[in-house]
Amino acid sequence: MQARWETDGGKEIHLSELDGRVRLISMFYSTCQGVCLVTSQDMREIEATLPRVVRERVGFVLVTLDPAHDSASALRSYRRAQGLSPARWTLLRGCAADTDKLASLLGIAAGPDATGRFVHSSELVILDEAGRILHRHSGTGADLAGIAREIETAVTGAKAGP
Repeated sequence: MQARWETDGGKEIHLSELDGRVRLISMFYSTCQGVCLVTSQDMREIEATLPRVVRERVGFVLVTLDPAHDSASALRSYRRAQGLSPARWTLLRGCAADTDKLASLLGIAAGPDATGRFVHSSELVILDEAGRILHRHSGTGADLAGIAREIETAVTGAKAGP
């Protein structure tokens, strides 16, 4: 995607600027009190279980599904509240059309329900160093240890763990 994205630091980037390291990416919105909290926690848990040498070579990306409300400032506040390391975590927002396109590419369904409440699916997606999808895990009950092993394998090129 050649879309421009804004970081929580206010910098505009292309997703290709994140190439060069394996990434775990998902989508969220900062005011979500449900699945987004679980998704973020799952990603932090995966990060914590990776061996240090692997963790240093992995990027974690959260892209807001609600760019109308999640300004760069709101994303910065979210980063601080969640304790997300700027060295490994990238928080992004884009225009609505690009957000919808990325959600579709990642297999994330999102939109208002019959009551107008914003709802979405949960996906944890592992990307290789070139931004290609390696693995996709649906739902909040994903095997976090298995995802960590897949990330380790993607980083080291060797079979990781059982």
